[in-house]
Amino acid sequence: MHPEKGTRVASDERITRLHEVVPELQSASTDREVFEAIIDAAVKTLGFDSCAVSVPDDDVFDERVVSESAPFDEGTRSYRLDEGLIGKAYQEGDSILVDDAFENEDAKPSDESIVSGLTVPLEERAVFQGYANEAGRFDESDLEVAELLCAHAAAALERIEREQKLQRKNEQLEQFADFVSHDLRNPLNVAELRLELAREECDSTHLEDVTYALERMETLIEELLALAKAGSQLNEVEPIALDTLATACWQTVDTGDATLVVGTTQTVKADRNRLRQLLENLFRNAIEHGSVDPDSVPGGDGARDASCGGPVTITVGDLEADGFFVADDGPGIPTAHRETVFESGYSTATDGTGYGLAIVAEIVKAHDWSVALTESAAGGARFEIST
Repeated sequence: MHPEKGTRVASDERITRLHEVVPELQSASTDREVFEAIIDAAVKTLGFDSCAVSVPDDDVFDERVVSESAPFDEGTRSYRLDEGLIGKAYQEGDSILVDDAFENEDAKPSDESIVSGLTVPLEERAVFQGYANEAGRFDESDLEVAELLCAHAAAALERIEREQKLQRKNEQLEQFADFVSHDLRNPLNVAELRLELAREECDSTHLEDVTYALERMETLIEELLALAKAGSQLNEVEPIALDTLATACWQTVDTGDATLVVGTTQTVKADRNRLRQLLENLFRNAIEHGSVDPDSVPGGDGARDASCGGPVTITVGDLEADGFFVADDGPGIPTAHRETVFESGYSTATDGTGYGLAIVAEIVKAHDWSVALTESAAGGARFEIST
């Protein structure tokens, strides 16, 4: 049974009860749910007669949520950001314990039942205040527990903000994908149809250039769609045998005379479709750049001229820590350009779209992994995926 309003609880029991609140805060999907959870916990655990949570809004505090027992209603009190105990705690970032509000020069009690209490900032996101109707109700141990509760609440508010930003980003990406898929593809389809009709009427070398341009546009659209989807939330994450998937991916890529060496037996927890896309893009990148003359690569010095033009060998292996790598024996990528390659539109290949490695980076980010580009043992490129 929870204590009645105003009843003190032993310190160990309060900590235990606050830990019971953490799952509720972790599952909260709105700021209000967080505020209601900490107010409920504060009344039942710390013995406050009433509580309130206020949020800074422009130059005043918006009293967002109050307890049912409060002697005031939501939105009926207004304080400037530099006014009273709430303003002081917010400005200085420190909690305040008051034994008697009527004897404190900073306190501005709005009701005679608000005598003692605690004021705790939730970082810069909000301020929690708990009140009692008698002097000296709370001590430093109460303040520590209240601060612990508010720290959990601040973490929950930060998580919600991140999730909301991600949701907005995903919605924007979906709108972009719809635009690319329909508004760009429709005129492209018309152009392709007109091209076929033109071929029936005449034979011109100019039509070959048009064909190449349209095919290039189609490739760019596919890559843009893939990039837009790469940063979305993952679907089902499951254990995947990396060697089996790598071999399957190799069959779907135009590999030419390239060779794949699989030196891993590890299992990776991932979204299968996204991991497949990641491997395929790394394979394509190695094949497209594997026979590029180093002198044509920014910063290249021609040191590997002897290997240029030969079939590239690509290796998938294990990192010493958790993760895997995809390496090749091609000309490699200069150190100065190893960060740039992950940016959209960057490519050293004549026919490259510049989106392949940007998609890899987004897929890695969606899994909460990390990717680093280094030099392989053979002097080529080595992409290290830390899981």
